[in-house]
Amino acid sequence: MSNRGRRSVVLVVLASMLVLLGLRPARATQKWGPLQLSGNLQSQNIVRTPDPGTFEFIQNRNTAHIRLDYDWLQGGKFYNKYDIPFIESSHLFLLYRGVYDSVYDLLPGFQQKEDIHGRAYGGLDLHDFAVSRGFTRNVLELASMNRAARDAVKFESALREAYADIKFRGLPLSIRAGRQQIVWGETDNFRMLDRANSLDLTWHFQQEIPAPAFGWDEIRRPFWMIKFLYQLGDVWKLSQSFLEWYWNPGDWYPAKQTFLPRPWGLPFMNPLTNPIDGAFIGGICSGSPFTITSGPNRGLGYCTRLMNNTRLFVNGGWKRDPMDNSQVGVRYHGITPFGLEFTLNYFYQRFAGDDGTNYAPLRGLPSTPENRVLKGELIRKGIFPAEYFAPYVHTVGASANYSDETYTQTVYRFETIFDSGIPFFDVSKATVVDNPQLPGITKKNMWKGMIGFDRPTWIRTLNKKSTVFLTGQFFWHYLIDNPRCPGTPESVVLAAGRAAGGTGPQPGSCLVGALDLPSIARPGTTKLGPAYRDKIRDWESLFTLAGFTFYRGGSVVPVAGIAVDPVNQWNMEPFWDVDWIVRDDFIVNLGQHYFVTPRGHSQPIFETWGLAGLNTGRSETILRLTFQF
Repeated sequence: MSNRGRRSVVLVVLASMLVLLGLRPARATQKWGPLQLSGNLQSQNIVRTPDPGTFEFIQNRNTAHIRLDYDWLQGGKFYNKYDIPFIESSHLFLLYRGVYDSVYDLLPGFQQKEDIHGRAYGGLDLHDFAVSRGFTRNVLELASMNRAARDAVKFESALREAYADIKFRGLPLSIRAGRQQIVWGETDNFRMLDRANSLDLTWHFQQEIPAPAFGWDEIRRPFWMIKFLYQLGDVWKLSQSFLEWYWNPGDWYPAKQTFLPRPWGLPFMNPLTNPIDGAFIGGICSGSPFTITSGPNRGLGYCTRLMNNTRLFVNGGWKRDPMDNSQVGVRYHGITPFGLEFTLNYFYQRFAGDDGTNYAPLRGLPSTPENRVLKGELIRKGIFPAEYFAPYVHTVGASANYSDETYTQTVYRFETIFDSGIPFFDVSKATVVDNPQLPGITKKNMWKGMIGFDRPTWIRTLNKKSTVFLTGQFFWHYLIDNPRCPGTPESVVLAAGRAAGGTGPQPGSCLVGALDLPSIARPGTTKLGPAYRDKIRDWESLFTLAGFTFYRGGSVVPVAGIAVDPVNQWNMEPFWDVDWIVRDDFIVNLGQHYFVTPRGHSQPIFETWGLAGLNTGRSETILRLTFQF
């Protein structure tokens, strides 16, 4: 970082601190009868340290939350005066969020030179390959984004949540209707049953930890939904039984993703539109009537969009209405006589792609004589012959927790789901996209699960006055009936070539991940750039362990933890955070997250959990200031 950039960083952080510290003490909640107003102002500043001698300022996110709670109807009366039939009580909740991230104005000059593919560009990393082709050296910096693109992402002004809770009179039924988040399940940070709302991974990927200081409430995408809860009472020997279900009548979006050079995008450039190796430029799009008129790609034809006006990770070939885009979920909750609390769950909704599954988000036209003719017609209109794909998936699952007070003083947690119909790329299925090759899709079933524990434990060498709360989780993904693949990346490339019409016998099914598909710059041979190395495994697993405690009467709360992926080269994320409650309305959080690959970077790590494979080189220091009112 330049001296000028360092001074800008210091000034921004100091200004944020002065603004927040200069605010007068205030009560956390302002209340006027049934009406409550609360919120906070927050400044989060992140410095990335890809190596010990490099400091990159990547975030100064300033956020305002304003929350309104209004018990507008109590005891069946509105304004304590007017009787409302059929309704016993109702509560109105509104939450506004406004955001400004100054790095899109400061342009501090950071860049991630090596993407997830490593040195697969003829022995060069992505940055050096781009420079060798004539692109400017800042091609991976924020300055490469034009002002309009930066303005579109540096601000947010949105009503995050707006719903009404309604409890009916004389019926054990309550309804929550409006823009909301629905959180089911027992897991922390890695998703299974928590899937009613997809994630916004553009802020800080999935690193909004630890809760409750921050948490995933900030990165779930709220949707307009209706949730019902019917109290069943005692059912057989099960107590506290209730049935809960929701309906999203068309307001659903997939997980929101972004790409380099955004600081927390996926660690590669947009695979379709980027000028270095995007599939929209050259290749099969050479026959497009649209031609690049300047720069290193001058004279090449390019495509302008996907089929059916779909957009990658934005919208598919569906209308946003109840007939074409509804999502539903239902669960039963009960407690057994010996204290086991459990739920049984079912979902029918589109696959959002944010639970660590290395699925296929793009569906090309199958290679048939008719589609090869259609391909030419599409290319002549500048349309790439593939579409964004987010199919409906059936999901059944269960969760449970049990508090063993007698022997271990531990709460045990469990969660599992079975997904039916998840799409994966299969090199045995050819599409009309042959330059670069885009495999066809095979749908498979997956079993996913988690077991975990929570335990307050006395560790008097660390804290003589309070227990240390320990929590751990073990996750697994199992792909059912995963076919055998050729043994080496080269043989997978040859198999894909034969499927696309090359010589030799047709290959058997072989599933590959979406992170290492061929591109114009990496067509799939080891001479020009290897691809198809990301073969889908039968098993993926992950475990986490964390602990926190309280000092100085609860005003200092340190948290330390680690997440480890033992399957993908033992990549891991150790982290620590400290919350200091300076006063009732002002909190300081300081933390560091490290992304560690003990076996080095000799080969790319194509994991999709979001640890040191996707986030290699992204270790960071965080300073977060929060003023509550």
